[in-house]
Formats: sequence, structure tokens, C-alpha cells
Amino acid sequence: MNRNCARRRLAAVLFLSLASIPGLWAQSPTMVDLTALESFVRPGFALEWTYAEPKRDDPAWTRIAPHQGDRPMVLRDLPIATRQQRGRFAVGSYKPEKFTAVFVFEAHPALLDSSSGVGLYLKDIGKNWEIYLNGSVIASEVYLSRTGEIVRERAVHGALVDIDKRFLMPGRNVLTMVMMGDANEGRTGLFSGGPHLVGDYRNLLKLKSEYLDLMLIGIYFFFALYHLILFALRPANRPYLFYGLGTLSFAVYLFATSFIVFDLISDTAVIRGIELSSLFIFFPLFLGFFDTANRGRLSLFTWIYGGISLVLFFVAPILWGEVLFELWQKSLPVPILYLLVFDCILPTSRNLRELGSVPPRERLAAFTKRTEFWTIAIGYIIVLFLLVAGVLSLASLASFASAKIGAFFLIFGTATVLARQFTGLYRDVEGLNQGLEQRVSERTSALAGVMEEQSGLNANLQAANLKLRNAMDLAAKDMRIAVQVQQGIFPQKAPENLDWELSFVYRPVNDVSGDFYDFYVEGNRLIGASVGDVSGHGISSGLITVLARSIFYRAFRNLSTYSLGRIVEEINGELSSELSTVENYLTASLLRLDGCTVEYANAANTDLAFRRAGKAKANYVKPEAPGGFKGPPLGREGIEASYRSVKFAVEPGDSLLIYTDCLKNAVDDSGKPFSADGLLSAYGMAPSDSAADMLEYIIEEWKFHVGETPVTDDLTAVLLRKK
Repeated sequence: MNRNCARRRLAAVLFLSLASIPGLWAQSPTMVDLTALESFVRPGFALEWTYAEPKRDDPAWTRIAPHQGDRPMVLRDLPIATRQQRGRFAVGSYKPEKFTAVFVFEAHPALLDSSSGVGLYLKDIGKNWEIYLNGSVIASEVYLSRTGEIVRERAVHGALVDIDKRFLMPGRNVLTMVMMGDANEGRTGLFSGGPHLVGDYRNLLKLKSEYLDLMLIGIYFFFALYHLILFALRPANRPYLFYGLGTLSFAVYLFATSFIVFDLISDTAVIRGIELSSLFIFFPLFLGFFDTANRGRLSLFTWIYGGISLVLFFVAPILWGEVLFELWQKSLPVPILYLLVFDCILPTSRNLRELGSVPPRERLAAFTKRTEFWTIAIGYIIVLFLLVAGVLSLASLASFASAKIGAFFLIFGTATVLARQFTGLYRDVEGLNQGLEQRVSERTSALAGVMEEQSGLNANLQAANLKLRNAMDLAAKDMRIAVQVQQGIFPQKAPENLDWELSFVYRPVNDVSGDFYDFYVEGNRLIGASVGDVSGHGISSGLITVLARSIFYRAFRNLSTYSLGRIVEEINGELSSELSTVENYLTASLLRLDGCTVEYANAANTDLAFRRAGKAKANYVKPEAPGGFKGPPLGREGIEASYRSVKFAVEPGDSLLIYTDCLKNAVDDSGKPFSADGLLSAYGMAPSDSAADMLEYIIEEWKFHVGETPVTDDLTAVLLRKK
């Protein structure tokens, strides 16, 4: 079934709204909209089709024109030859048909340099499929038996593929999708119009954010359980039963159309069965609620419609799901008309006619009784509109808003009815107990005052606990987001290059680190590296590391003709302006690498350690300079000082170690620090076979010294060994 009705997440509303603007993806260097590109399709599949662009004059390929933002590619609708020998009511297994779709896109340098990786997002794809990039498989969801039949469907909603950048080439790339399934069914291929995107992985991940959706689903489950418990406590009140089951089926339907369900259930045929069953039974249950709430019994129409829906509930997940769903769509006007006429308009009309014989003081209450059912009916109609619009591919952000509005009317309307019932019951009990209350009022007045005061204290305590819990949850959420942002920006592995071996250690003491590091690569050459330490701890320091890394990177790239000391001065000027309203500052070491020459600058950071090839001794690089070599910390206004750099030659086998102060300041259980001398000793004794072995030895010596003593600062260390 076409799931183009999936709701948008509230946190990504702006992002998705911009995505609907024609041509926006084409203007973004880090996002490629596949629907805006022409594509080529043909029946079958051959591996050689994945390596090169199809020839435009090859008659075997059929060109599909671009239609940005809305271009489904379903096998049965494509102008290519298929067997299509199965009838719509066919029963039994079948061998799927394959077809191949090829997209050729340009990979912008900004996309290749994306710090969070590159991904492929497909709104809907099925039923089995495999994806190639420049001849290499990047995703495979093919599950066939030995006889070639599909044994597990993977018609996925919101498929997100992580693309290995090694398979992505600058310039033109060939993306090939092999899709297979029943040529008569509407889910074989890209069965929604989009979006289908190649782009920055973090931005694509936003398309699958559904925290608000899951929260609403949880609320629906809660209300369903609540009303079913009320029915269990009072079985005579059958509206509770129908309302609880109807709300439960609606919650199950919403869950079956979410993204997370595809990670929980591997066979999407099961998901589709759950979706169809819950959809077919949803409306008859709510008709039962209206009938029992208005008349106290089920009407003949509800019995017949409910019986037919119950048959569809069991049959559709097994046989003819798509055909039965289409028939159900066409029959929707009948129950909708019945609901409006027999459960809303006619009862309200009768009630209005009876108002003439009702005393004026009671007319408002009598009218309100029917108004309650109209309130609930409006909610059901809005929710039903969402379902109809979604399955007819008319859903949008507006449909998600309709769902929220509909849910509000449902909850509010039901609460109104229940409140009236409980109010009436309370009045009856109040009349019966009035005499008794009068007799004991004097004896219980003191106790009532105490209980009232205690109740107020309990209410205030509960409110305070709730406020504290919400604040803690919000803080934890903010921390998770900060960690994800920081981890996504910093390099996750050392870059491969021709001149230097690299190894690094990055260990935040808390979730968010105040350290930062970066490597600067040009082609296949490492041209620089930086390590820095922001004062303080927590989210504020972590956010400053992200800002600092960006400023360092931009200055290093744009001011390449300046000396390294001058570059640090420019960095300091920009950081001082950016950090003028905060107390944080930072220290940093910066290296520029050019063949066998190293240029080094230091802004109040730890000393650069250096070891010659074949030597069992390491030293610190401490150039003699008037007034000292190191410059002051960065980011503090009012401190004007120049920064110097020094150049020195290196030979193959020579190594450098830059690090933050945790590496030498961490203490053992007696309070003794690892120290600068301890660091040089470990560095000099480290095996020199590779950069990774050397750094591993140093860290092991450091950990041995620290032992079980808690480390209270972030640790970052980068070791470079000249090839």
C-alpha cells in the first residue's frame, strides 16, 4: 500500500517545508534530488549496467523524464515490457520480475567533504531491491528462495543507506537500483513520488525523526488502555469497549506507518498486514461507539459493516491486500454518510425539537449533550480524512496537523462525555448522602482541614517533581544532541596520506568534550594538524570546540600564504570577537607540514614533543625567542600579543606528539602527576615500528600510572610519524 501518508516530524517541519520548494535540492551542493534527474530503466538486470552511463541512443533503455519532488517508478506503470500474467486475485507463490533504474548525478566537492558522511534516502522502495554505486554494492535487501521466489518482503518506508565515500567519485557517478516483485502490484519499485535524495547523512537522518509521532502514538495507546480498563470495571458501559478498541486500532495503524517499525520487523509483509487489518477495523469500532453512546445498542448497518470489515481484517494480510484495500477506499463514503446522518444530524434534530418542552434553564444542558457528540464526530471525521488523504497520496504537512487536531477533538470530546457521566453520578450520590454528611460534618471538619492541607502539599510536591523530571529529561536530550553534533564534526579516523603515519586518541571525560582536533589534507598529502583545549567543562565548552574547529580550518585554508604565527593571530582575533560575551578561552598547538619541513606555533598549549628516527630519547620543541616562544591563550579580548612560529626539518622515521594537558597532568592515587618527564620517558621507550604502536605504548604507560584514580579532564593526543 502506498504509504505516502506518513506524518512529518515536528522537529523537522522547517526542513521538510523547504524541501518542497521546487529546485531547492538542485541548489544545495550537499544534496542531490534524484527526482530532478532523468533516469533510464529496462527490464532485468546485468552487473555491467552498474559501471557506466546508459547510452542515450540504446533502444534497450527507456528514458524517464525528471519531475522534481514527485516521480514514482513502479514496475506496472513503467513503459517497459513485463510478463504481467498474474491476475489480481491470483493465489500462490510467484517468481518476481526485475527491472533496473539508473541515475547519473554529479558529486559536488562539498558533498565529498561532508563531515557526517554521505547517505541515500528513499521515501519508499520495494519489494526486494539492491543498490549499486559505480559498480559496487552499497545496499542489498534481496531475499529469494532457491527457486527464485521472494521469501521475505522488504518494501521499506524511509530507507536510509550509508554510502562509503570510497565508492563516491568527484564528478559524475552512476547509481543503479535493481528492484523486483510482482509486476501487477503497486509496491514493486519506488512507489512514492519522493523525496529520493543523495546527500549529507546528518540532514537525511532528520527526515526520519519522529519523536512527536511516537509520543502521540503512546498517548493513543494510553487512552485505549484507560478506556478498556474502565470497561473491565464496568462491563455494562459498552461505549468504553468500542472507544478503547477503536483508539487501539488507530494507534496500531499509526505505528505500522512509522519509520521505527521497519527496524523492529524484518518482513514488511507482516507490517503491511498489520497496517491493513488495523485500518479496516478502525472505523466500524467507532461506529459502534456512536451507536452505543446514542442508542445503547448497535444498529443493523453497524453489524453488517462490522462483519464485512472483520472478514477483511483476517483476509487482507494473507490474500489480495491491494485489491481489498482499493475496494475499502471506494466504500468509505457509505459509513461516513451513515455517521453524519444517523449518529449526528438526526439525533441532534430530535433533540432540538424537544427543546420546546424543556424548561429554559435546562435547554442549554440538553443542547450541550448533543454538542458533545458533534465534538467527537468532528475529531473522527478529521482523522478519517487523514487516512483517506494519505492512502490516496494526498497527504502533506497539513494532514499531520489534521491528525493532531483530530486527536484533540477525540480526547476532548470523550473527556466531556465521561465528565458529564461522572458529574451525574456524583450528584446522585450527593443527594443520598446529604443527610449523613450533615450529621458527621462537625466531627470531621478538623480532619477535613488537615486532609485538605495535606492534599495541597502533595499536589505541590507532585508538580515540583514533574517539573524537575521534565527539566532533567530536557537536559539529557540537549546533552545527547550536543554529543551527536560534536562527534559528527570531528574526524572519526586518521586520513590516509603519502607523507605521514597518523594515530590519535580522543577520550572525553564526560559526554561532551572541551578538546578538539583536526587534520588538514590536500589531495593525498597531509598539510597540517591542530589540537586545542577549551577552558571549562560541559555543553558550553563543547559548543566552543565546534566553533573553534571551524575557525581554525577556515583560517588555515584561506591564509596559506601567511606564516603560521600570523594565522594564529587572525584566529585569535576572530575568536576574541565570537567569545566576547563568555568566560571561556582556549589553548592550541598548530602544525603546518610541507615535505620534510614542519612549521609549529603554540598558543599557551602543552609543548610539542619530538623524537628522531632510531633514537631512544624524546625532547620538547622549545625554541629560544625574545620574550618566549609561546603566545597567550586564544579568545580573550584586551590581550594583545604576537604569535611566533618555528620551522625545523624532519627525516623519515622522525615523529611528533601534540596533546592536551591531561596527558601529563593526570595523577595517580597518591596525587603524583604523570608529568612532562614521564611523558618524554614513555615516548622515548615506545617501539618505533608505527605511529599506532608508539601512541598505544604511551597511553598504556599513562593508564598504568593513573590506575584506578578518576580522570577529571579530557584527553586528546595525536602522533605523526614521517614516512
